[in-house]
Amino acid sequence: MADARVRWLVVVALVLAALRFVIVPWTQAQVEQRQQLEVLTKRLDRSAGVVANAQAIRGAQGKVMAAAAAARKPFPEIADRDRFRLESQRMLAAIAGRGGARVVLFDWVVDGDAAKAGLAYGRVNATLEGPLESLVSVHGQIEGEMPFAAVREVKLELPRGGASGLNAEPATLALVMDLYYRPTAAAQSPSGSGS
Repeated sequence: MADARVRWLVVVALVLAALRFVIVPWTQAQVEQRQQLEVLTKRLDRSAGVVANAQAIRGAQGKVMAAAAAARKPFPEIADRDRFRLESQRMLAAIAGRGGARVVLFDWVVDGDAAKAGLAYGRVNATLEGPLESLVSVHGQIEGEMPFAAVREVKLELPRGGASGLNAEPATLALVMDLYYRPTAAAQSPSGSGS
């Protein structure tokens, strides 16, 4: 009877060992393979969805490209950065002159890139002088006529004469602006600090 119990215990131990070292790893491998198969099936389903909707995807891509082109339209396409600097200075001087003010300082401080937008910019310090009403008008005209200009800072210095002398003495308007543009291949030369 003792031999039967020992045999029975040995058989149970062998079955448990087989379960532990053969069956459990095999079931774990099956679970891993099933998970890998599910991942591959999802990838295949996505790929099939892309192929099935290729026309709609191309149409949406075309709409996005058109919207991006429309969004970049206000920014001039520039081949010569130095010419753009000069044209911007002349444009600001013309706006100021029409508004009854004058540009005292136009300093191109730095060139930069807005790579995600496909744009480049130049930071400008500009100082204008003139009657207060003219400076306010010129500031509005800059915003309207130079849609590629982003005014970052505005500082207005009034004459010392107080409220009674606002129209008699010229005020000073200091602007810090970023002038954005779309560089062409010719304008992609190494950028440095401005003049």
